[in-house]
Amino acid sequence: MNTDRIAFITQLAEPLAASLGLVLWGVECVGAKRTVLRVFVEKAAGSAAAGEGDASVRESGVSVEECAELSRLLGASLDVEDPFAAAWTLEISSPGFERTFFQLAQLRGYEGKTLDVVLSSEHPSWPVTEGIPGRKHFRGELRRVDEGAFVLGVAADTRAQGDPEEVLIPWELVRRVRLVYEFSEPGLPGKGGGSARKALKSGGNV
Repeated sequence: MNTDRIAFITQLAEPLAASLGLVLWGVECVGAKRTVLRVFVEKAAGSAAAGEGDASVRESGVSVEECAELSRLLGASLDVEDPFAAAWTLEISSPGFERTFFQLAQLRGYEGKTLDVVLSSEHPSWPVTEGIPGRKHFRGELRRVDEGAFVLGVAADTRAQGDPEEVLIPWELVRRVRLVYEFSEPGLPGKGGGSARKALKSGGNV
């Protein structure tokens, strides 16, 4: 049901974002008692505000005003369609430096970067040690993106002796995959958070 709801909200959000010169990056619903709907957007390709250079280290160029306007437009549509059974909160932001990937195709262009990957079930071909659960969590360098899967160079400090140096991960097994942003300047924090450019709207059976 959650997958169907996200697909429905994606259909609502995409044209609204496009009307503002934005591209929908992804949608996620979290929370139990109160649903938090998170919508991530970037500037459309070719926009001056989108910037140039390595996609993995540039910000999206989305402004607070654009987030607020999309929040107003999408919030109004959600008020009419009412896809939630209980109270909900809408958050609009850019994906941030440590972005979550929602589609396999989004990984293209991030080869050589570090990913943190959580699977929905144990990896079917990773060596299993007796008495130890199969592996669901991987971190390492994105080596390449294939049809329906990607290859990760598993970080040495997360491998036991004899473990493979690379692993092929089918996209259908992925529960969550996130970019691990690595700052190059000394003295900066080792972890980059998501963008603070957000617009909040509460609604639905408050």
